Amino acid sequence: MAGVGGVAPGPGDTGYRAWLDGLRAVAVYLVVVFHAGVAGWAGGFVGVDVFFVLSGFLVTRLLLKDLTSEAGRVGYGRFYARRFRRLLPAAFVVLVITALVYAALASPVEIADAVGGFKAAFLYVANWYFIDQAADYFGADLATNPVLQFWSLAVEEQFYLAWPLLLGGLFAITRRFGRAQWRIRQGTILTAGILSLAWAWSLRNSDPSRAYYGTDARAYQLLAGALLALTPGLIGRFRRYARAAGWVALAAIAGIVLVASSATNTLDPIQRGTAVTALTVVILIGLETTTTGPARWGLSLAPIVYLGKISYGTYLWHWPVILIITRTFGLSPWSTTAYTVVVATALASLSYQLLEHPIRLSQLLDRHRYPVIATGLATSALSALLLIPNILQPTTTRTPITTTTATSGFTPVPSELDYSAIKSDSGIKLPDCLAKPASACTIATGDGPSILLIGDSHSAMLIPAFLAIAEEHDLTLSVSARLACPWQRDLYVVPQDDPVRRRKACERAKEDTYNRLLDELDPDVVVAMNLGYERGEIMTVLGPDGDELLSGSAELEDWIEETTTRSLAELRAGGRKVVLLDPIPYAGEGFNPLSCLSEAEVVDECRYVADTTRSSLEALYRELDAADDQVWSLDLDGLVCPFLPICDPIVNGVVVNSDFTHLTSSFVKTLAPDLYEYLIDNGVLR
Repeated sequence: MAGVGGVAPGPGDTGYRAWLDGLRAVAVYLVVVFHAGVAGWAGGFVGVDVFFVLSGFLVTRLLLKDLTSEAGRVGYGRFYARRFRRLLPAAFVVLVITALVYAALASPVEIADAVGGFKAAFLYVANWYFIDQAADYFGADLATNPVLQFWSLAVEEQFYLAWPLLLGGLFAITRRFGRAQWRIRQGTILTAGILSLAWAWSLRNSDPSRAYYGTDARAYQLLAGALLALTPGLIGRFRRYARAAGWVALAAIAGIVLVASSATNTLDPIQRGTAVTALTVVILIGLETTTTGPARWGLSLAPIVYLGKISYGTYLWHWPVILIITRTFGLSPWSTTAYTVVVATALASLSYQLLEHPIRLSQLLDRHRYPVIATGLATSALSALLLIPNILQPTTTRTPITTTTATSGFTPVPSELDYSAIKSDSGIKLPDCLAKPASACTIATGDGPSILLIGDSHSAMLIPAFLAIAEEHDLTLSVSARLACPWQRDLYVVPQDDPVRRRKACERAKEDTYNRLLDELDPDVVVAMNLGYERGEIMTVLGPDGDELLSGSAELEDWIEETTTRSLAELRAGGRKVVLLDPIPYAGEGFNPLSCLSEAEVVDECRYVADTTRSSLEALYRELDAADDQVWSLDLDGLVCPFLPICDPIVNGVVVNSDFTHLTSSFVKTLAPDLYEYLIDNGVLR
């Protein structure tokens, strides 16, 4: 094995290191345990961070073999052909089989949500696709997307595309600097890595999805591995501490496990990723330095090494296996983990033996590099543009939808609804004005009164109606809204199924709204709306100390009352008018009227009975309305459900719901006349 026996590996040393495969095995099963939802492993996603550092290290060592050879340049044809042969065959099989299974199990609405992800995965841009989805005020649920795991592969594939060109260019430019050329290269990569890390940290609160999925925000991890590959002398300097290095590497592995556990829940994903990047570099230095030690011995055991060799396939297969298990059997997280490990590992081994390994070692393919590249590109493009749409082709139509009423008897569901169009119609990009000029919040400008819409995704949901009002009646409309971020200053929630802590981002957004935007925009009217968080079904409400407040508890109601009253006083400062919109009805978590329509024969099957009992929040809104003649409370229930308490999935020919709590943009636009009439009749707009 190269690098063993007291000789530090040189820049072009690409000798096999068994323990690197062992480290891959540790990383992939951390991700499996995390995705299976096992309590205590809320940070298991850091296994991906380990993969990124290893990729930067290994690919750079491979490129250095070319760059330090007599030719002094990268063999681009060989490099890219090998990348396609290594990555595409297994990915193609997983994507196609997943699409076929998903087409059989999922509803048309779920399929409509997933098609874009499959296309993006084949085109190596899944990470940017998920960033775009997360930017919608309520995009598709990323946590249940069947190709979610391909985001990290997209980051690596983009790196593989750009890095040979960039590194080759850097070598060509710096060769004229003689003995200083290596320091210049190292300094350049170090600088780029620091800039990427700073960028990730700058986004971690304002745009956590961008910080987590973005290639530029992840580049520092790949560059950390690359920089280590370019600095072999560092390993040589630690050679004198070889015995201690083995134990340091073991401690660093333990550190990664600790960061992956729930013991570090105070750290967000970017902080965890930074720590794991540093720990992985320490592991690489430690294990390159020593020839013995428990860490090197354990990671080099034959079974562990084999699991690492097939880790790529395990990573590809584990996520669809988890989704099928949870959807079909409803097992506990530990049972899900056990079955996933067995099934995903078996599929990965089968793929490795029958597909990946033979293709990667094929001498015939090695002699035809450019045809391999062309075939790989064509396969990816045609799969995205033709194959996936044919497998996951949602039903489409141009036929009109008949009006549904509560007394019309059994109304057949229109035989063909364009569910993909309905979902696309409901995707709204929020204005991004955090720490930017207040004008960035404004989406319509007029000479009449100005309105500021604030709250969570339910306030953003109403943008089409208020935008129509503003454009028709010459008003100014601004929006400051954020997913899962209530309008009340001190009210915070976190999704029950989302391990990523959103409080810091929400807190920063609210501080910006209350401390800056209100004064700079100086709206005449503030319209505030949230989901009914006091029900506690979808989100966990956090109290003043960050502790969870139980649904229905007196502590929860008292805290919502206190923070709502104080926040309203801030909104009213300067004589602003405030309209408080009640939460809209919904049947409860698990019932999605749109999904129901996609599987039902008659519309009546997808009706539900709304809870018309006035909630504590709605009662508070009425009290605040009665106490201040410049505060209004508005109940939208009758507009959303004209035959309350019965709620129809189609009203006046328009599909109402885009998911189980939000309204479609098309339906929201139909509310504009009634909303405007209310604002005029009650003296809100004068």
